[in-house]
Amino acid sequence: MDSLLKAIKARLTGDSTLTSTVNADDITSSYNAESADYPCITLSIDAGGSFSEVSGVTKATLIIDIYSDTNKQQLWMIYDRVKFLLHNQEHSISNTSCVVHIIYEARVNDNQYDLPRDVWHLTAQYEILYSTAGLSITTGVNGIVYADDSSVNAIPSKEIAEFRGRVSLDISFESEIRNERERFGKTVYYHTGIAKLTFEEMMFKASVLDLMWNVSTNASGKLNDGTTSAIVYQLTQNSYPSYLQVLFQMIKTSDGKKLEIEANRAVCQNLSIPFSKTDFSIFDCTWVLLGDISGNVVRLSVEN
Repeated sequence: MDSLLKAIKARLTGDSTLTSTVNADDITSSYNAESADYPCITLSIDAGGSFSEVSGVTKATLIIDIYSDTNKQQLWMIYDRVKFLLHNQEHSISNTSCVVHIIYEARVNDNQYDLPRDVWHLTAQYEILYSTAGLSITTGVNGIVYADDSSVNAIPSKEIAEFRGRVSLDISFESEIRNERERFGKTVYYHTGIAKLTFEEMMFKASVLDLMWNVSTNASGKLNDGTTSAIVYQLTQNSYPSYLQVLFQMIKTSDGKKLEIEANRAVCQNLSIPFSKTDFSIFDCTWVLLGDISGNVVRLSVEN
């Protein structure tokens, strides 16, 4: 629902004709009428559940409330522009996180007057069918993972794991709720993309534990016999996954073409280190790919 409201709000606030009358900050999905600036527009969604005829499509009702402290004529002037921007304008509203399939005006009621606040009030309802957009790729592959905390390259010293089997990449968008101006409550701001990269079988090198996680390492430690040298990895309650630059190089089993997935900010939430090199022994290893400072989530390159 948040992605849908964001798309609709962006459509309205991006129109200079509308914002010449209603300030963009006064077009919101959260509203406090006690201290509002007029005229203003508030947006809300009533969920209608999944649309059974089409898998993955959701039905919802958009409720638009318009307030004016000037006159009824201004109220209708604002609404006429809103209707022009929304009614049967699916492609203009859809964005990278939400695809609108149908949006149309279902009902309008202007017979409302907010006497305590001395403002005109109009309510409209729009019926919507929409889907949450995203990217999903699943392919059979085998390949190598390279990682570094600052700069990753496909060189042997930065190889951390091998993998084979199916690989799935799913991208969506993460949201954060912050407080806006005082007269409005909370508004959703989209601040980063996030992707989930799942490998069916991945085998890590045991020597990369300190790279993958926040783990202290003593390279000159000893086993408990006091004489046998060993590398000691100390895990504590403060140990946590490290953010890395990661390059996944692979060959698709379907057509033999090369495929690369690169992320400037990635983390492996769960890590299993195998103690045998005879076979792959990790299943469903998941990486989380986060947006970097430029907003980039992942680079995907497929051989022509």
